[in-house]
Amino acid sequence: MRPLGPADPDHIGPHRVLAVLGAGGMGKVYLARTPRQQLTAIKVIHRDLVEDPSFLSRFGREVRTAQMVRGPFTPAILAADLEASTPWMATEYVPGPTLSEAVRANGPFPEESLRVLTLGLARALQAIHTAGLMHRDLKPGNVLISPRGPQVIDFGIARAVEGTVLTKTGEAFGTPAYTSPEAILGQPQSPASDVFSLAGVVVFAATGEPPFGRGRAAEVLTRVAGGEPRLEGVPASLRPLLDRCLAKAPEERPTSDQIVHELSAGPLPSAEHGWLPAQVGQEIDHHRRELQRVATTAESPRLQASSTTHGRRRTALIIGAATAALLLAAGTGIALLRPWEAEEATDQAAEGDVSSGTPDDSGPAFTDTVQGTYFGADGDLLYVHSEDRLTPWDWREGEPQQAFESPMSAVDVKGDRVAGGHEGLLTIWNLEQNEIASYTPDDPDRSSYIDGVSIASDQPVALFTERGSEGDTTLRLWNWETDEGWEEEVPGQVAAMSLSPDAAHLAVALPSYDDSHARVEVRETDGLEQVHEVVHDDPGAEESLSVNNLEIAFSPSGDLIAISSGHFETTTVHDLVQDEPVAEFESSYSSEGLEFTHDESRLLLGVSPNQALRSGGYQWDLESGEELTSTTTLIYENPTAHPAGETIVITDNTPRSPVLIFLDPETLQNTHEIR
Repeated sequence: MRPLGPADPDHIGPHRVLAVLGAGGMGKVYLARTPRQQLTAIKVIHRDLVEDPSFLSRFGREVRTAQMVRGPFTPAILAADLEASTPWMATEYVPGPTLSEAVRANGPFPEESLRVLTLGLARALQAIHTAGLMHRDLKPGNVLISPRGPQVIDFGIARAVEGTVLTKTGEAFGTPAYTSPEAILGQPQSPASDVFSLAGVVVFAATGEPPFGRGRAAEVLTRVAGGEPRLEGVPASLRPLLDRCLAKAPEERPTSDQIVHELSAGPLPSAEHGWLPAQVGQEIDHHRRELQRVATTAESPRLQASSTTHGRRRTALIIGAATAALLLAAGTGIALLRPWEAEEATDQAAEGDVSSGTPDDSGPAFTDTVQGTYFGADGDLLYVHSEDRLTPWDWREGEPQQAFESPMSAVDVKGDRVAGGHEGLLTIWNLEQNEIASYTPDDPDRSSYIDGVSIASDQPVALFTERGSEGDTTLRLWNWETDEGWEEEVPGQVAAMSLSPDAAHLAVALPSYDDSHARVEVRETDGLEQVHEVVHDDPGAEESLSVNNLEIAFSPSGDLIAISSGHFETTTVHDLVQDEPVAEFESSYSSEGLEFTHDESRLLLGVSPNQALRSGGYQWDLESGEELTSTTTLIYENPTAHPAGETIVITDNTPRSPVLIFLDPETLQNTHEIR
C-alpha cells in the first residue's frame, strides 16, 4: 500500500480515492471511501486492456457473476461501471487474514470456532449454489476470517480472469489437498464436490494439516481418490459430519442445506469476536484500527504531497487481507501487502496446486524477464526475482506473497537467508524480511553497484562482486557477523561465481588478464588456496576465450562442483573432497542455469527455449553417467530443484509474459504453471 502519485485519480466514480493497494498486469487496485463513508477496494482496468473486446467481456462476466452471489458469508460487490473509459469494480473491505494465514500464525482453531466456521462455509455454499454456480476451488487460502464469520472468495469468478495455475492440459483439478475424488477421476462435478472441499478446509482449521496429508501433487491426488482422511485431531462432535462430507461417493455426502440444519440445532458462540480464537480477534482489531488511522491520514492531500519518497517508505501503511476478495479476483499479477504475511511467510498449508480452473486469460503474473528462482529452506515458498524485485510465491497455490520492499539487481536465497544487492548496497535478510546486516562501500564517493552475489546456507558469509563505473570489479568475501573478509581487484567483469552452501569453497569465472587465460578458479575460503581450476582456453584461438558462456554450481553438500562451458559444449563435475573428476558430459553452446537435485544424484542444465527449439535441456545421472533426458524434455532456463525433491521449476522467458513451469522430478512432465 502506498500514497497516491501524480497520475492517480482523486475519485473513481463517486468514491474518494485514498491510497494505492496494488498494481499488476491488469491494472491498479485502490483503497477508497464510498459516499456512505465505507472503505472499499476498487479495481481499475489498464487503459490498453480496454481496447480488447474479449477482455472486457470477461471482466463484465466477472462482475455480473459476483453480483449474483448474495449473502453474509461472501464479500459484496458495492458498485461497478463497465462503460467507463477505464472500467472498474468496487468490493467491500473485509478486515481479516485468510484461514491459512490465521492457522499458520496462531495454530488450529478450538471446537466452538470450528462449528461457526463450518456453518459459515455451508451458508456461503448455499448462496453460491443458489446462484447456479459451483466454487470448484474451496481451500483455506480462499476463506477470509472476519468478525462476522468466514468470508468465501474466488467463488468461480476469479478464475474467469485469473488462470495462473494450470495443468498441462488446462483441466480443472482445483487444489489437490481439497479437491473431490470425482474431479480427480474426470467425473461430473456437482455441489457435492464443494461439500467435500468444505470438509477438507475445516479439517485443516482443526489440525493444521489437510485431510489427506502433504506431498507431491500426484501422491496427494491418489490418497484423495482412494485413501482415508486423517480425522484424529478433529473434535469428536464434528468428526461424524466431516466424515460424511468426505465420502468418496458424492451422493453419500450431506448437502449444504443439511449441514446448516444440523449445526444450527446446537448452541453457537455470540456475535463479533465471540467465535474467533482470542489471538485472531486481537490481530483483526489491531489491523482494523491501523487501517482506519492510515485511511484518515491519507485523506489529507497536503500531507501526501509533502511526503518524500523515503518518508513514505517509513510510513506504516497497513491493510488487511480484506482486499484479498478483490485482489485475488483480479489475478495474481496484483502485488498485495499484508502485515501478517510479513511476520510469518514461510508456511502454506494447501498442497500442490495443479489448476486454477481455466486457461490463462488474465493479466500476467510476470511482466518482465524472470532473472532467477530460489526455494526457501523448507520449500514452501519460491522466491522469484523479476523487474529488480524479489517476490515470494506460494508455488503450490500460485499465490504471490508480500514482496521485499528494496529493489534488487542481484539476488541469492539459501537456507533461511536472502541477499540482495542494489547499486552499492548489499543487504542480508531472514525469510521474514527482517534486515540482518548490510554492506556499503568504504568510499561513499565511488560510484559502484553489486553485480552478483552468492551466500552460504548455514554460515554468515557472502561472496559478491562490486563493479565500478570504470568497468573495474572487486571480488569480495564477507562475513557479516564479524564484518571481516577478503577482497581482490579484477580488471574486467566476473561473469559467474558461486559460494558453496557450507561456505568451504568459492568458485569464480575470471577473465583473461596479466598473461593468464580466462578460467574458473575454485578456492578454499579459509586461506584462499586454489584447489581446482578449469582453464577456458582454445589453443587454436588468437585470444583467450570469454567467460560469458560459463555456468557454475555447487551441490547442496558443497562436496561437488559442476562447470558448464558453452564454447567447448561440455559440462564437468569434480569431487572437491576426493579431488577427482566425477563425470564429463556433452552439452549445449547456450546454457541457462546449472543445478544439482536435492539428493545430488542428478545434474540439470537449462537451455533457452529459443536455443532448444521449444524443447531440449539436459539431465544426467551422476552415478551412471547417463543422460536421462531427451531433446523433447522441458528443461528451460533457471532450473531450480525443490530442497525435498517435490518439484523442479523452470522458466520460459520467450513469451511476452514469462511463465514458470513446474515439473515432476521423476518424469519431468509439466504438472502446473504460473503465468
